[in-house]
Amino acid sequence: MRKRKKQQLKKQYKIKFYFTAIVLLIGLTIIIWNEFGLLKLIQLKKQKYSQQNEIQLLVNQQIKLNTEISNLTNNIEYIEKIAREKFMMAKPGEKIFRVVEYKKIK
Repeated sequence: MRKRKKQQLKKQYKIKFYFTAIVLLIGLTIIIWNEFGLLKLIQLKKQKYSQQNEIQLLVNQQIKLNTEISNLTNNIEYIEKIAREKFMMAKPGEKIFRVVEYKKIK
């Protein structure tokens, strides 16, 4: 009789173990792969970080453009520098020398 009880207890433990394992597997599957699961969370965090980086780049670009606008409206020396460099302009009496660089031909 004791053997029978032991066998019944073993069967009950096995059944409980398998039931618990199946429930855990189903629960983990639901937690990981459902619409609000871990995979979706990871994907959303990656998207968040990439958007934060893009925002930071755009903010830096905006700061540069605002300083450029400020320089172009207020700084006469900067305006003259741009006129000389980009448009080859000169003040009266100044001479402009163009330096031609020759590329080496192999």
